Amino acid sequence: MGYDVLTFLSLTTIGLSGILILSGLFFIKTGRKELHKKAMISASVLALLFLIFYGLKYFLYPPKYYEGPYKGIYLFVLISHSILAAVNLPLAAVTVFFGITGRYSKHRKVAPITAVVWIYVAVTGWIIFAFLQMGEVG
Repeated sequence: MGYDVLTFLSLTTIGLSGILILSGLFFIKTGRKELHKKAMISASVLALLFLIFYGLKYFLYPPKYYEGPYKGIYLFVLISHSILAAVNLPLAAVTVFFGITGRYSKHRKVAPITAVVWIYVAVTGWIIFAFLQMGEVG
């Protein structure tokens, strides 16, 4: 797969996973538990696909660097995104585990945190991509 294809697949899967997280939140707030479960499992599958596509791109192609006029903002977004992305994987795994195993009181405690982190990581992933399109070097 080429760089552009992997970029497209990465952006699409993480974007859709974020939309499904928001949908799942809506479904649970409106009492539609089965739709909530389907949305969250689908979001998790898409996030795993994202990790595969992103990992392939990372190992097959050299990294891109931002050298545009907003480097301070870019670095803040990149660093916060990277830290929270690393936190999100185990956090999401625990949240899904609690939900699937019926440990709903624990699931309800950790799920709101996971959702916020997940959405932040998905949105900032797109922002990082936009920055790189504006001021890419390398």
